[in-house]
Amino acid sequence: MSFTLNYTLIWSEHPDELMKFYRDVLELELINKTDIPAQDGLESDYGYDLKIDDHCTLWIGKHDGVKGKSKEPIRIMHNLNTNNVQEWYEKVKNAGCVILQDPIRTPFSTKENPTYVCTFLDPEGNCWQFMGDSPRGAGGDVNVS
Repeated sequence: MSFTLNYTLIWSEHPDELMKFYRDVLELELINKTDIPAQDGLESDYGYDLKIDDHCTLWIGKHDGVKGKSKEPIRIMHNLNTNNVQEWYEKVKNAGCVILQDPIRTPFSTKENPTYVCTFLDPEGNCWQFMGDSPRGAGGDVNVS
């Protein structure tokens, strides 16, 4: 048996504002807004689908059971692969995100297969990492320790 990841979900007290971060700062394409009618004792909610890539979608939805920011942000980390870790790091830093780790080589990086990572929190404290084979884009040769 094998799995594929096709959705990652983030529930929020304020999905409209969180969606704007992912659309405007991370430049994810907004696919649609979906209204979920009340049913089976559950209140109505709504959310947004944003395209991460051709195989994975991010759902940011309203949920009456979620209040405030994430209480344990690093429990789950989402990775976004990119060929320019530094550029995306600068974007989220300039947007006011909490930076947990500036761009560095990952512990499993090798000379033959360099891998860089930086870690940040979105506006609600959800943990994300940019990960890629070059800190500054394809062919970028930067000494990141």
